Amino acid sequence: MPHSDHHRSTNPQGLWRQTTLLRNSRGQDEAISIGPDGMVWSFIAGSGPDSAGQRLENLGLQADFVTVGRHSDDTLVVMAAQGLTLQYRSEIASSGSSYLHQRWTPARAVPLPEIAGAVGVRRLYTQTDFSGLRIALIVDTDTPEHGPSYVMACSQWTDQGPGPFILVPPLGAPKPAASPAVAPTGTGFFRRIALS
Repeated sequence: MPHSDHHRSTNPQGLWRQTTLLRNSRGQDEAISIGPDGMVWSFIAGSGPDSAGQRLENLGLQADFVTVGRHSDDTLVVMAAQGLTLQYRSEIASSGSSYLHQRWTPARAVPLPEIAGAVGVRRLYTQTDFSGLRIALIVDTDTPEHGPSYVMACSQWTDQGPGPFILVPPLGAPKPAASPAVAPTGTGFFRRIALS
């Protein structure tokens, strides 16, 4: 499949994609999804304590892929990738009416590590455990050594956002070296391969 098939920012079918349903830090049911316009949207169903009713919000992140993680304080982080651009917004831990007026931090760019032959981010992952929040992404690559392949980049979250990335080498053996073609000799059924 060509790499360009992995990186579409529009959705001609008008479908919502990659929807994640979870509870936010205030106990409300919330869905994060890529809309038909290629933007990341948040939808709060209006349930849970301190509910202010249903709420649909454009998070201002263009995305081919989106994932949602959880900080140690139970707030959410939404990460979106389009091509080689990676951005995130974090839920702000607050209470009262200010919660709905300023729910998210401004969008912040995540500088990707230098990856030879990088074409675009293919997938995003998050995981939260005793060590905190970790993120991982798979990046499609195309290099003379490996041809079309991919690498994985992993990062541990810090107070300032994603920490340094650790790269897993391209997943695939190097392309075999091209050997010169050997010309056959002789004629008919008795042609022989000239061995050097």
